Amino acid sequence: MLILLAKDDIALIILAVCILPIIILMVYAIIVAIRKNLVRSKEREEAIRASEDDSQRQLFIDLFGGEDNIEDVSLQMSRVSVTVKAMDKVKTEELKEMGATGVLLVGNVVKCSFGDRAPYIYKLLEKKRWGER
Repeated sequence: MLILLAKDDIALIILAVCILPIIILMVYAIIVAIRKNLVRSKEREEAIRASEDDSQRQLFIDLFGGEDNIEDVSLQMSRVSVTVKAMDKVKTEELKEMGATGVLLVGNVVKCSFGDRAPYIYKLLEKKRWGER
């Protein structure tokens, strides 16, 4: 009986020695991915600050029906939500051509998924609508 217990212990030790490096590598990969993501987000923010492109700003304003049509702009993760006065002035097909992976129309709100470009587009619309902060 003692010998059988010792064999089970050895099997558990061998299993732990095999699994432990895998767990360590997984934690390391997660840490590296988080660091890369933080660096990319800082680079994006710098690009947003550096880029004051009026033609891009005016283009997106026009896609949402003009400055007078936009009531409010908000950002949720990778989605820009724009509350508009008249939904018929919004150019949904052109929004898709400009990179929106999805356009959802809910009441007077246009929700566009732009992925990584969402903060940039939000800043363009917000600065044009509410002035620089």
